Amino acid sequence: MLSLKLPRLLSMEQVPQVFHEQGILFGYRHPQSSATACLLSLFQMTNETLNIWTHLLPFWFFSWRFVSTLQVTDILNDSYSWPLLVYMGASCLFPLASSCAHTFSSMSRNARHICYFLDYGAVNLFSLGCAIAYSAYVFPDTLVSTTFHDYYLTLAVLNTIISIWLSCYSRLGLAAGEAGSFALGEVLYQAGRHVSSRRKSVFWGMALANQSQLSSCVFLLPGESAENEATVYHQKHVAMTLLASFFYSAHLPERLAPGRFDYIGHSHQLFHVCVILATHMQMEAILLDKTLRKEWLLTHCRPLVFAQIAGAILLCLIFSLSNIVYFSAALYRIPEPELHKKET
Repeated sequence: MLSLKLPRLLSMEQVPQVFHEQGILFGYRHPQSSATACLLSLFQMTNETLNIWTHLLPFWFFSWRFVSTLQVTDILNDSYSWPLLVYMGASCLFPLASSCAHTFSSMSRNARHICYFLDYGAVNLFSLGCAIAYSAYVFPDTLVSTTFHDYYLTLAVLNTIISIWLSCYSRLGLAAGEAGSFALGEVLYQAGRHVSSRRKSVFWGMALANQSQLSSCVFLLPGESAENEATVYHQKHVAMTLLASFFYSAHLPERLAPGRFDYIGHSHQLFHVCVILATHMQMEAILLDKTLRKEWLLTHCRPLVFAQIAGAILLCLIFSLSNIVYFSAALYRIPEPELHKKET
């Protein structure tokens, strides 16, 4: 390992615009790095290193929690635990996808976009896993077995489908806009020019939609069965989610002091930390609700059946993968000569 030569890092002016991060001036990897160089960058201080590790280490922690839960669960017979297992599995997926996206995003322009297409898909599947767990364990007493509760999972599936499409569409618009290409249409080009704000809007929309039910549980009268130790964790989860959204959108502190937070302390690292803390709080809250409300929930509402859970996951998987394939193929329809002209 000591004989390996770590890749040389570049400044913002030395990489194409698609790789630029607001307020980050140095520490960029080569925009055509090999897979080996990308893996080596895990052990080299770049502006992406902590982005990788702040999700890679939690992936192992959440995987340990997931395996521990599997070991004490009768998967075949305990249908009440199925939503929890889906949620915990999704909690392992999104940090792994994020760390992989940040690791290999410097292989090429198109590889960067495709990495984040996959990242968006994992985040949206996680949001569906949250909805499944909320529907099973977190709904306040007054809304259990109502029409809203009956159609909540359907609405969550629709939200997931729309979110993944908007996220991928906006990133494709970014690619077209940076290339100066009108081949995909004026609308897509304009989407590229305003992609940053649009992706932030998508993120905020997802956060608000996915947390609406949780917020009602915490801040409205939840009912006797839901007034338990989980409430504090729910409140902390909402607070950390809002803080994560702030860091994602504000680009602070690096926007105020460009170049000072290139390696440690920039907003995306803080965003990652807040997301992981929010997920941890959320997981603790769901585990408590599942245990403490079990008797009441089994008495007052119908548990989710395997067909509902599997159908929702399968539908979103099919749609997410179809979107990723479609938008990845669309990247290669952007004229290559115009890309080169833009670079020079």
